[in-house]
Amino acid sequence: MRNGVKRSQRSWWAGCLLVVVSAAISATADDAKTSAGPASISPGELAELIQLEQAPLILDVRSEKEYNESHIPGAVNIPHDQLRDRLSEVDAAKTDDIVVHCRSGYRAGIAEKVLIEAGYSNVRDLNGHMDAWQSGGYPIEKP
Repeated sequence: MRNGVKRSQRSWWAGCLLVVVSAAISATADDAKTSAGPASISPGELAELIQLEQAPLILDVRSEKEYNESHIPGAVNIPHDQLRDRLSEVDAAKTDDIVVHCRSGYRAGIAEKVLIEAGYSNVRDLNGHMDAWQSGGYPIEKP
């Protein structure tokens, strides 16, 4: 009988442990889904879409000065620190693809968060941003 109680207690603890571990795994998976950030697109993929005239809205969130020096063809410039106040200028439906980029990624991350919080559901991050675009030899526009 004494062994029966110990086995029962062990089974109870094992069951509790299983529930706790399952909950932790589920929470981790949910966190990974929400904190993973936006999907990304490579410079090559974006260049191909531009070439095929199927490019999504390309949002350049660098400063106006940087944008005027050179930018990705067809990109629209709204600096990251002005985006929240200029959301009405984002010429895309909430479900349209929007590719966001800056020079190296920091400002784009801020802008992507603003867009997602505003309800845009298909925000994409340009891998390597303008640094990768230029080093890859992709076309740029200059004034």
